[in-house]
Amino acid sequence: MKKGDVTFIELNETDRYPFQEDIVISRKQVHILQKLPGFIAVKARADNEAEVLGFIVYTIVHDECEVVSLKSTKEGVGIGTRLLELVRLKADERKCARVWLITTNENWKAIRFYQKRGFNMRGFYADAVQEARKHKPSIPLYSDEGIPIRHEIEFELLLANGEQEGYSYSE
Repeated sequence: MKKGDVTFIELNETDRYPFQEDIVISRKQVHILQKLPGFIAVKARADNEAEVLGFIVYTIVHDECEVVSLKSTKEGVGIGTRLLELVRLKADERKCARVWLITTNENWKAIRFYQKRGFNMRGFYADAVQEARKHKPSIPLYSDEGIPIRHEIEFELLLANGEQEGYSYSE
C-alpha cells in the first residue's frame, strides 16, 4: 500500500476491529461486533502505519443482510459509500432480498446518507432505544445537539437480481 492510497480490506471474526464499542443493539438483537464480518478502509501514512478511515460490520441471516455498524472518519469523500457498496455486493452474492439497518431518530446525518443511497424508510419503532439501554446502558439519553435519543428507524434497500431499479452505487 502506497502512502495516501485508500485500501478496503475484508475482515472476519478472527480479525481485530478498531471499535470504540463492542456491542450494538438493533431491534432487540444484541450484536457482538468482534464476531461479525465486515470491511475496513485504511490509508498508509508516512510513518508506515495504517490510518483507519472507516469500517462497516454486517450480518446475513437467511435472505436478509443487516448493516450493524458503519463508521467513517472522513465524511464526504466516499468512504462510507464504498463500504456500503462492498456489503451490498456480499448481499448480492448470497442472494439476499434486501439490505437493511437501524438508526436512531436524532441521527439526521445517517438518515440523509442512507436515503441519498437509495434506502427507504421501512419502520419506526417508538421508544425502542429505552429497551436497548437495558443491554447497553452507555447509550446516551441526548445527542450532542440536545435531541432525545428515543426511537429506532429502519431503512431498507430492496435487491432484485443485484440491482434496484432507478439506483446505482456508481452515481
